[in-house]
Amino acid sequence: MINKRKEGFGAYEMLTVCVMLLIIVVGALAYVFKTDYTEKYKVMRYNAKMLGLSVSNIYLADDSKKTYYLQELIDAKLYSDIKNPFQGEKFCNPYLSKVEINNDKKFVTLECGNYLVYNQDTVDKKYDIYQASEWSSKKHKNDNQETVFYNYQVDGKDVFDNWLEKDIFLYEFNKKNGTEYLDISEIPVDVSVQKKTMYRYIKKVSD
Repeated sequence: MINKRKEGFGAYEMLTVCVMLLIIVVGALAYVFKTDYTEKYKVMRYNAKMLGLSVSNIYLADDSKKTYYLQELIDAKLYSDIKNPFQGEKFCNPYLSKVEINNDKKFVTLECGNYLVYNQDTVDKKYDIYQASEWSSKKHKNDNQETVFYNYQVDGKDVFDNWLEKDIFLYEFNKKNGTEYLDISEIPVDVSVQKKTMYRYIKKVSD
């Protein structure tokens, strides 16, 4: 009897090998990306920690404020822009990144793109990292965060590109108009100040 089987791989064997190689490649890529993000999380935690510690030192010399926004510190040349570790050519948001003081405790928020350290006690050993959706004026089912934002209009157009939280809005308004208002209520009624509540969803992506 003649054995007609030829040596080498058939179509089935080739397909099996390709599938196995694909599984190996996917596993390797998953490990690489996981490692890459682990490093980025470390950088973000470090940046948030440094921001919190810096404000702690500033607060010792000037305890007149309860919220220190990164943009204010940059304008005062007390701090520099913080690079977004997830987008190397971009910076963290200086209008949403801040340190708040409550009963002498300092809580830092650092927002970089759609990743953030949120309201973390600066003395904590490890900071949680969250991923956030875009702010929206429409509340969706899973939204778990809401904030009131402000802007004002001239000739029917928003002056600021981004809507701002109350304290940083007042700061930016004074800076732009050369005023020294201490509260939004002091702004004349003929100025078209707008406010709206916005919502988003945040979820923890690292411990």
